Amino acid sequence: MKEVSIVGHAAYDYIFFIDEHPQLDESSYIMKWRRHYGGGAANIAVGIAKLGGKSRLIAAVGNDFKAYENYLKKVGVKLSIYKFKGKTARAFIFNGKRGQVMYFYWGVATQMQNIKARETEYLHIAPCHPKLAIKMAEKSKFFAFDPGQDIKKYSKEEISYIAEKADIIFCNEKELKKLENLINLGNKEVIVTLGKKGSMIYKNRKRIEAIRAKQVDVTGAGDAYKSGFWVAFLKGYSIEDCCKIGSIVASYAIQKEGAQNFPTWNEVMKKFLVL
Repeated sequence: MKEVSIVGHAAYDYIFFIDEHPQLDESSYIMKWRRHYGGGAANIAVGIAKLGGKSRLIAAVGNDFKAYENYLKKVGVKLSIYKFKGKTARAFIFNGKRGQVMYFYWGVATQMQNIKARETEYLHIAPCHPKLAIKMAEKSKFFAFDPGQDIKKYSKEEISYIAEKADIIFCNEKELKKLENLINLGNKEVIVTLGKKGSMIYKNRKRIEAIRAKQVDVTGAGDAYKSGFWVAFLKGYSIEDCCKIGSIVASYAIQKEGAQNFPTWNEVMKKFLVL
């Protein structure tokens, strides 16, 4: 199978479970919390590797990354990481009755803009510094664009440029509206994630149902979906089947705390064959 390079964040996730989200100037109780390995790009790279694919992570990390680095190597992720003095990015994620709220600290990830782009055959641009995203896109033969929470960092010109060049775009409903105002998506392969409602193939409005599963923590569910999609895509599955496989992988991710809970490919296939 071909290797997929994933550029973007590797981060430490601090996941909190709270009774309820407080109003402004109010407080709430933390019931429990734990630190996990995370970051959108790293999550996807780990997912692809655990599903039997080949992945390479391209990220800026701090001098506190050694344990995470060793874990990534053990999982089988190839690394093109650039180390800077300072702290690796961190996500602070609060799960409450009314949903999830996240705060993100970039740390040395701000240095991504200084990373030299490398040529890739298959590339996934996860949430990332716009300058590096553009440089990487220009050197890739085939790439997917996944702006995520970092869409607000792109100027209109930057996001229009990279979206026009992208072979596949992953976005949620809010991101879709912004993209529709910038470019004509009619002929683009756009995959829209819809949370509990599943996902949609934009150009034919084909809905892919979410796979029912006990929900413990939704952190990284979208990243799990994309890792399943990529492995299926490089195995030659249709776009619709890639989406179905992505949904299966995401259903495993939400059943445990943290963003890197993945099934084996054989487990995915057992569910896929009975859909």
